[in-house]
Amino acid sequence: MEREHLHRVFWDAHVGKEQRREKNLFKRVHTDLVWLEIAPFVEPGLRVLDAGGGYGRYSVALAREGCQVVHLDLSPRMLEEARKIARREGVEQRMTFVLGKVQDLSAFADQAFDLVISLDAPVSYAYPSEKQALRELCRVTRGTLIVSVVNRLGQLPVALEVEARWRKDFALSRKFLEEGNWDHPPFFQAMEEKIPLLSRLLFPPLHAFLPMELVNEVESSGFRVQRVVATGTLSRLVSPRTLRRIVRNPKLYEEFLKLSHWYDAHFEVLGVGSRVASGLLVVARREGEHHAGVV
Repeated sequence: MEREHLHRVFWDAHVGKEQRREKNLFKRVHTDLVWLEIAPFVEPGLRVLDAGGGYGRYSVALAREGCQVVHLDLSPRMLEEARKIARREGVEQRMTFVLGKVQDLSAFADQAFDLVISLDAPVSYAYPSEKQALRELCRVTRGTLIVSVVNRLGQLPVALEVEARWRKDFALSRKFLEEGNWDHPPFFQAMEEKIPLLSRLLFPPLHAFLPMELVNEVESSGFRVQRVVATGTLSRLVSPRTLRRIVRNPKLYEEFLKLSHWYDAHFEVLGVGSRVASGLLVVARREGEHHAGVV
């Protein structure tokens, strides 16, 4: 099956699952931390592209803030759900919905957007065109770019767990660590033999990045990276019981988010990140540009 079609099938099938993930404790923290990265750059009237926007986790809220948002996604069902939510929230008039791929933004002119976001790893799922996806995102950004991808070192334990369930060695996980690509025919074949179509619905091909790999790719397109964050690291390292206690206390949770914002950006933890989301994020600005919201 062609990779692009595989990804479309996967995301079409996961509209409801993505929405339910917001109830996951770790995913909620991850999303709130991502908003801390976005918030300084948001103001009414900005032209924003949400590339790989899914069901509207970020784009609808940006429209509520008065931004003019282009919401692009590969999945027709995701776009349909995002439009439905935008209509319900009363912001549909500030949004444009486009069916398309992150690695092909040819419909948009160079530097067409003040702010470009691509969050929860659309770039990683653009594999094997992940570098083209990053170049395209940079090309259409006039001001600020915020991208999150799958964190290779942080996801290695997940790869080990999956492979241990389906195989008798860690050869594929070792290759994943070395190259960052999870697209191994023997692995998918083994899954397919046991449960038909499972591999296509549960674990699509992707590329997971190392921190400096992501930084270098973005900066090679004329951007200066302002922040590199292993989003969700601190929440991953505390126990679920402790995290639940923190989240239930609004004052404590606010303080925890501030601590995480500081902790997750430290060089020493950049290879960790959340288990349930992208886990590696950069905030970058086009060289020579000055924009509102930038300190």
